[in-house]
Amino acid sequence: MKHMKWITCIWPGLSRLWLHGQWTGLAIAAGFGVIFNLAIIVQLQLAGQIDGSVQTAGLLGALAFWIGGCLDGIIMTVHYGHQQELSQQRHSEVVDTTEVTDDSKNLLNINDGKKRTDSSDAVEEINAESSQTITDDLFINARNQYLKGNWLQCEILLESALEEYPGDLESRLLQISLLRLTKRYEEALVEITQFQKWDGAEKWNFEITREVELLDRILSKLEDSEITHAA
Repeated sequence: MKHMKWITCIWPGLSRLWLHGQWTGLAIAAGFGVIFNLAIIVQLQLAGQIDGSVQTAGLLGALAFWIGGCLDGIIMTVHYGHQQELSQQRHSEVVDTTEVTDDSKNLLNINDGKKRTDSSDAVEEINAESSQTITDDLFINARNQYLKGNWLQCEILLESALEEYPGDLESRLLQISLLRLTKRYEEALVEITQFQKWDGAEKWNFEITREVELLDRILSKLEDSEITHAA
């Protein structure tokens, strides 16, 4: 199942939409669909009615779009895989085990103490893994609600995920996008500032830069609109 994400590379824009939740992916996917359908119509329905060079140009254009989209999908999928690996490494812990020897009573007591400590560490690790599983499930459900446009359900799930594990940067990034889409721009900017303080935030520079650019663009348009109305 972990290799299923590579299927999204086949259709341009799908990797951006499904793996990263980027609405630009939807625009790219829809644009390719239009170009692909036009190329098919030109080749099959309008053959002989238009110049052959136009047919060739349309076919080559669709092919170039598809190749570029596939390459972009591969890059997005590789980037997603790196993010998943970093997320797993972030939550992984190493539990040391100690063998109990019968050399002496004192050594046995010491090792028994270590064994109890290691057992406690193992329990903590299991709890951490369980917590991470819950957080991952909440994030996936939140992302699905995000893609469906169910902002309220998405926000509730993200709040639960961050309450379970505040350091979940994927959930925090999705929360920033949600705040932008629900026009809470100041809150989004505050969350971006908080996001950049977390360890490992530099791995998400591409996504954060994109969010900042989108917010700057929106705020600039709002400012221009206010100036126009004032005039």
